[in-house]
Amino acid sequence: MPYFTCTLVDEQGHFREHEHYAESRRELRAALAGGEEKLLRVRRLWLRDVSLRRLFKRKIGTTEFLLFNQEMITLLRAGIPVIRALEIIVQNTRFGVLREVLAKAALNIRNGMQVSEAFSSPQIPFHKIYRASLLAGEKSGHLEQVLEKFNVYLGKISNLRRKTVSSLTYPVILLLFMISMVMVISVFVIPKFSAFFENMDAQLPALTLFFIEVTTYLRQNIVLITAVILLSYAGVRLLERLHPRVMIIDQLKLKIPFLGRIVHENAIAVFARTLAILVSGGIPIPESADIAVETFANRFYYAQVRETPEKIRQGNLLSAVLDEIAIMPRILVEMVRVGETSGNLTAVLDESADYYEHSIDNKISALISLIEPVIIIGIGMVIAVMLVSVYLPIFSSIRIVQ
Repeated sequence: MPYFTCTLVDEQGHFREHEHYAESRRELRAALAGGEEKLLRVRRLWLRDVSLRRLFKRKIGTTEFLLFNQEMITLLRAGIPVIRALEIIVQNTRFGVLREVLAKAALNIRNGMQVSEAFSSPQIPFHKIYRASLLAGEKSGHLEQVLEKFNVYLGKISNLRRKTVSSLTYPVILLLFMISMVMVISVFVIPKFSAFFENMDAQLPALTLFFIEVTTYLRQNIVLITAVILLSYAGVRLLERLHPRVMIIDQLKLKIPFLGRIVHENAIAVFARTLAILVSGGIPIPESADIAVETFANRFYYAQVRETPEKIRQGNLLSAVLDEIAIMPRILVEMVRVGETSGNLTAVLDESADYYEHSIDNKISALISLIEPVIIIGIGMVIAVMLVSVYLPIFSSIRIVQ
């Protein structure tokens, strides 16, 4: 949608210019028609529509959205109405996806749309959860309190992701470095020695012959091998798209040693945390579960939990439904059962999420402490074997000459 600069005048004759974001000039004029200020002129800002930032960044960053929510909480606590608070934030927000979403939301709210409906854009992080939280805030009349809870939720989820990514970055770089170095030596270095060995009459060791054969094959077929890998991946993705019940890649992710367990516990932690924030906001459990199951990014897991909301609507307890799902840990089921009995389900779900987040931290720390020396030792062994395979024939030739 385009940006517009509007020239407005009030009853005292004071002029001011304000930038808006709307579908069209007609929509903008209709939105501003009932205000205290009179619209004099509308001018479109063409350069805003073709900025590189808008072309390549179409999602709102988590940190950016956290700051917006904190500003909203502060303004609402000061007694400022929602629409005015949004306009103040829009005026002080730099051009980008966040400003576009906020400007459109402010325009829709001014036209009579509910706050929760106005913030239904998929560009918002966890937009379904955010929309449900706003709906709970509207019903209870404590919007700023609900926003504060959502901010805590968003902070914990983003912190968990950040820890996971930052912890695995160094091992992944080491692994990629090892693979790259082996490929460079195999494809560019060893063939040079191979040409040198061809002029020698000495019998080459089996290890050297093996490396020469492997590197020759890689050099001659590297394009074909790469094409086969890419086509195989594309074929699997196409098969999964045509047949939704086929989930090869998502199932393989869960079978990766150690990492599969981290993926599993991360999914459970996010599910429990999401359910807790929605239930605490006053959203009924079936509707909360309907949104919470959407947090399972792994399609294999989602296929197992997607019937949960419907089973709850049929009169089953949440703990009973979770107990029938194979991927749900026993400890989570028992804690939910205790929460239902004591009437303190929100606190129990939060504690469960905390437990799995701490478990993920411990597993990642253990993985890092284990994988770093393993990769370093692996790099050293691979290089040592390659060097031996290259220099062994040279030493043998020197003994023959002597």
